[in-house]
Amino acid sequence: MNEMNTRPNPRSIDQRAILAFETSIPITLAGQARSAKYFLLILIALVLTSCTSRTDPPMTIIAPDQAEATHLAPAAVDPIDGESVPPPLTEATPAIIIEPSFPAPTPTSIPPSVGVPLEELSILLPGPGSMVNSPIQVKGYGGPSQNNRVQVQLIAEDGRLLSEGYSFLYSFPGRPGLFYIKMPFESRLVAERAWLEVRSFDDYFGMLRHLMTVEVTILTTGNNRIYPAIHGAEKLTIFQPREENVIAGGSVLIQGAGWVDQDVPLRIEIINRTGDVLGSGQVELDAPAVGQLGTFSAEITYQTSHQQWARIGVYELHDEVPGLVHYTSVGIWLGP
Repeated sequence: MNEMNTRPNPRSIDQRAILAFETSIPITLAGQARSAKYFLLILIALVLTSCTSRTDPPMTIIAPDQAEATHLAPAAVDPIDGESVPPPLTEATPAIIIEPSFPAPTPTSIPPSVGVPLEELSILLPGPGSMVNSPIQVKGYGGPSQNNRVQVQLIAEDGRLLSEGYSFLYSFPGRPGLFYIKMPFESRLVAERAWLEVRSFDDYFGMLRHLMTVEVTILTTGNNRIYPAIHGAEKLTIFQPREENVIAGGSVLIQGAGWVDQDVPLRIEIINRTGDVLGSGQVELDAPAVGQLGTFSAEITYQTSHQQWARIGVYELHDEVPGLVHYTSVGIWLGP
């Protein structure tokens, strides 16, 4: 019985633990309240410090009519050296503009905006700069030409005629078309500059109508290196007069456009069907630079005692070797 009376009661132990926990709650809450109080005091102190800091003075807005009356503060004087001290930079200080030490670029001249037709004769293969062996496989496009055929020549840099032939146009008579031809040649040099030249002729009297050239390098050994060419714009074209115009009065105004490969003037000739030169002259191409599109205009006088068929030819000469670079022409009826 005594042992049963002295055994601890589990219910009384739980009650004591609950009482101790309830007693510790106010103490914890009180500590947290004190921490929150200290944090709030620190935050208030920071806010008051920022409010009491120096603020910039308000900006003064000057009316436009009062801007000229505004003056900068006078420069202060250094008490030691006696030299003037410039005032501090403010918003009223004028900006300093530094001029460049080099002249401003001049405006670039714009090439004339003229419409140039497609090339009347064009060699598509081989293109400029190609290196070719014998025989040369030539492919081109052009026309029209007398009897529907064109003449092709291979000319060396010293003026030697290395090869010559004719090719028919794959087209209806009086229409342009493709042409193909093989050009065999012989040379004693390993490599040599040469020009492929193609010509077309008018239907009336077989006079030279058009000529164009392509510079290539001919080889006696080695492999071909062929570069293609495009059927591009006409290198030289005549706008005035037009084909089969009637001209009289002893002079004719010739206008056109194009570009040149060398810094040489263009030549102009008026030739009748027998090959006689009725009038000639020179004209400078008005272009920004060599190789760029430009225009030309010249008035050429001629002499004839009766009305006859003639062709006005405009061409560019080689400046290094004899021969033509390009030739274009129009046929006209020429009267006294």
